[in-house]
Amino acid sequence: MLGSMSVDLPRHIAVIPDGNRRYARKYGLSFHQAYKHGVEKVRKFASWVLEYREIKHITFFALSTENLRRNRAELELLFKVFKEEIRKAKEDPLIHENRVRVRFIGDRSLLPQDLVRAMEELEAATSSYGDYDLTLALGYGGRNEIVRCIRRLLSGEVKLAEINESALFQCLDTSYLQYPEPDILIRTGGEKRLSNFLLYQTAYSELFFLDKYWPEIEREDLREVLEEYARRQRRFGR
Repeated sequence: MLGSMSVDLPRHIAVIPDGNRRYARKYGLSFHQAYKHGVEKVRKFASWVLEYREIKHITFFALSTENLRRNRAELELLFKVFKEEIRKAKEDPLIHENRVRVRFIGDRSLLPQDLVRAMEELEAATSSYGDYDLTLALGYGGRNEIVRCIRRLLSGEVKLAEINESALFQCLDTSYLQYPEPDILIRTGGEKRLSNFLLYQTAYSELFFLDKYWPEIEREDLREVLEEYARRQRRFGR
């Protein structure tokens, strides 16, 4: 098995789980059913990643600032699914047995207050953990994050002795991560773009674009990505 082989494994995997609505149309499901399948697949994917103990961080793009422009009925459905699954996660053995700290990034002022409260409760319930990090980007946009970072610097909320490329990570949403730069970024659904996700952090990420819709992803797909990652030579411009 790859996890037991002497190969390079990533420390941080980021995921754009795209294709839930197209999955619904393909299989004749309602959007609610498709979103539920998608959220369930997030949990399964996290459990597969946890089999590789070297991978310490997983970051999912759950809801973008652009997604918030969708029609109100669909947004209400999404918010309901998120609240349900966040509350389930508070009791999830996968989280507690593996000591996974869950945190949310993005602009919370854009989200309903009851959803924000559920997010805060899950963060508090896992705040003492530190073996692994599960980050969920909710109400998040990469450009929005950079603007908020600049505001933190200008307001004095974040003070840097020197402003340079390395120091700037300290005012980004992912500042708490030991490895804030994803080694791997996976996008499902056949699209080949970043869509405003972790723009600063992914400068040297290895990109993988899969044709499957997110709920269709299986354990073998992750294994193949990791095997391909191990074959790539990362020179970082050198």
